[in-house]
Amino acid sequence: MTSIGQTTTQRNRTGARRDAGTVDLKEVGGCMLLRVRRLARRAATIYDRHLEPVGLNIGQFGLLAQILALTQIMPPGGSLGTVAERFGMDPTTLNRSLKPLAASGWVTIKTDPNDRRARIVSTTAAGRDKVVEAVPYWRAAEAEVEKAVGRETMRAMNGLIDQATSKLIG
Repeated sequence: MTSIGQTTTQRNRTGARRDAGTVDLKEVGGCMLLRVRRLARRAATIYDRHLEPVGLNIGQFGLLAQILALTQIMPPGGSLGTVAERFGMDPTTLNRSLKPLAASGWVTIKTDPNDRRARIVSTTAAGRDKVVEAVPYWRAAEAEVEKAVGRETMRAMNGLIDQATSKLIG
């Protein structure tokens, strides 16, 4: 066992003995979240490289596409809270992520006429055009990732990610 720290023996809540103060670095290395983040960074590099010619990164493309979908099913768009929830983001982080999209003229953020405390996010015609322009580049990235990991692995991973997300939400 690769470990750090001084070893003392304690009992956990179930009464099992464990070493307090010792960290099993293999255990930490097996952390699900650290593995998912490593995968996300590597995949994002591929998607970002493909999307670069259209001036988007994968986060911007995904956010813009989600807002376009909301704009189409809930005209004139979704509230910041709805978009944040749908995208799994904190509203403050979402607001920060929307700024470059708004500055480029791809989304608008307006006060909700029915509730002046809420703000509505929607895509502009230029934003819709940007998604349409970017989709072939995104598809090329998807194809590269699928080729690297295999079609069945990609389908299985997507299913497991959806299942885990659903379970963690509630």
